[in-house]
Amino acid sequence: MLSVGGVLFGLVRASAGAQTPQTTAGEFWPAVDVHDQLLSNVRLLGFGELKKGENSPYQQADIGAGIGYQWGRFTNPHLKSIDPDKENFLVTGAGYEYLRTIQSGKDTQEDRLVVQATPRYRPPAEFLLTDRNRVEFRWVDGNYSTRYRNRLTAERAFSVRGFRIDPYVSAEFFYDIPRGSWSQEQYAAGVQLPHRRLLMVDLYYLRQNCDTCNPEHLNVFGLTVNVYFGKGN
Repeated sequence: MLSVGGVLFGLVRASAGAQTPQTTAGEFWPAVDVHDQLLSNVRLLGFGELKKGENSPYQQADIGAGIGYQWGRFTNPHLKSIDPDKENFLVTGAGYEYLRTIQSGKDTQEDRLVVQATPRYRPPAEFLLTDRNRVEFRWVDGNYSTRYRNRLTAERAFSVRGFRIDPYVSAEFFYDIPRGSWSQEQYAAGVQLPHRRLLMVDLYYLRQNCDTCNPEHLNVFGLTVNVYFGKGN
C-alpha cells in the first residue's frame, strides 16, 4: 500500500508543478476493454488503448489481456454495478501487455508482465473506495526494470428516474524500483455511464506529472468503452 510519505510527496509535487510555468501537452486516450465473466468468480479481460499527443509528436498503442479472481461478495445494500469486479471485497489478477511508442521518430517497444491486488470498501451512502496495488515487470527495448503503482479511487453511484451515473475521482502514484523514487503521478475525475448489463462508457479528464517523461506534464481527455459478457450479463 502507498505510504503516507508517498502521498504527501505526490501532493507537494503537484502543487509545485501548478506554480511553475511549464509546457503542457494535450492528449486524447480512446480505449476498449472487453470483460468476460467465465465463472462466478473468474473473469478474463482484453483491452486496447491509443494515446495520441495533440501538441507533440507522440503516439502509443497498448494491447493486452489478463485474468482475475474475485474474493468475497458485498452483502450490504447498494446499487449493483454491471462490473462484477466492483461487487467483491478483493480482486487479484495477472496479465500481459505490449506497448509500442513512436516519439520524435524513435520507435520503442515494451513488454510487461503484471500482477495486482485490488481491495474495495463500501462505506454507507453508496460510496465505493478502491485501492489498486500493481507491480509491473517491464522489458523496454530489451532493458529490464520494475515499477510499483498504487491507484486510489472514490466513486458514488446515483440513480435518477432509472438512469444511472457513477462519478469518481482518483489519484495514482508510480514508484520506480531501480531508481528508488516516486517518479510519476496521475490525477483524474470522470463519470461512468452504464447501459443495461452489456456496456459502460467511461469519460474522464486526467492530469499527469512525470519526472522521466517528455513532456513532463499532460492534460488528457479519455474515453473508455467497457463491454461485458458471461455470467450475470
